[in-house]
Amino acid sequence: MNELPSTIKHFFPPTTALSGIGALTPTQGGARAVAQAVIHCVGGLKVGAVGPGSVGAASEVDFHQALRLDREVVGRAWYRQLGELLSVADAHHAHILLFVDSSASFYAFTDPDEKLYPLGHFAQAMETLLLGLDFGMPLDADD
Repeated sequence: MNELPSTIKHFFPPTTALSGIGALTPTQGGARAVAQAVIHCVGGLKVGAVGPGSVGAASEVDFHQALRLDREVVGRAWYRQLGELLSVADAHHAHILLFVDSSASFYAFTDPDEKLYPLGHFAQAMETLLLGLDFGMPLDADD
């Protein structure tokens, strides 16, 4: 998906190189290659704002300018299910950490309750965060 849905397109500057994100597929480089592609396309960009949303609170998303390997420890609780997760952004005043896996699926880790929510691919994840949509059910951590 090279285009963002019309519901969130206005959050991103017209010159944002989203085609690289829309083309993300599982790669031999794993989660690191996917995370680097995300950062290459939107690294340093801050979009959205915290406020009322459709179901819950809408969030801002602040994309990292470089890989944040210090955050890998957070995703280890789900490693057997998902493999490596790498942080690509913070959201909602850094109370949410946005991770990506090797299949270009995004996950929201909510810091206050330490839950991990699958958000789908980039456009779905951005709609959920920017519009304050329902996160759905969290994933159980590995036993």
